[in-house]
Amino acid sequence: MIGMIAYAILGGFILIAVMISNRLVKIFGWSLSPNKLFLLRVGVFFGIFFVLFFDRIIGMIQFEYICYRKATVKLDPDWIKVRRAKFEIKEINPKGYLVPTSCADHNYQDMDTGKIFLSFTQCYRGGGILLETIAFNGDHGGESCVAKELPDILRATNIDALIEKGDSQ
Repeated sequence: MIGMIAYAILGGFILIAVMISNRLVKIFGWSLSPNKLFLLRVGVFFGIFFVLFFDRIIGMIQFEYICYRKATVKLDPDWIKVRRAKFEIKEINPKGYLVPTSCADHNYQDMDTGKIFLSFTQCYRGGGILLETIAFNGDHGGESCVAKELPDILRATNIDALIEKGDSQ
């Protein structure tokens, strides 16, 4: 089924490429041999693919760079003394990137001392123009990243229990 959908999308792109190349021939008044017309159609076809997947490819490269630089985790050595915690998120939008990317700073604060004992940054992005256009159920095929040590730290600190204690009081 997925293969048939992929073939239908590919056929649609080929049809669009043929229509655009025929329109170009009429607009500019070219008289092309069948071989040159075929090469024009192939060029238009790959041009369409380049435009549609450009943001996806650039976005993936850019996102890896952002994740490498921004996805961090900081744990205070005195985290063992924390008995109850409060959770806070702050959205930040890195500027100067081609594909829109968002990051969020997550802070866990000790409710007794008011000191932040655990903080980490998580970044995420959408799937690009093509994936947003053909998205099913609002899923844009985006990605997210956190520091690779974060799951182990959250498990070791038992953060859910600390937040539950903080919410109950």
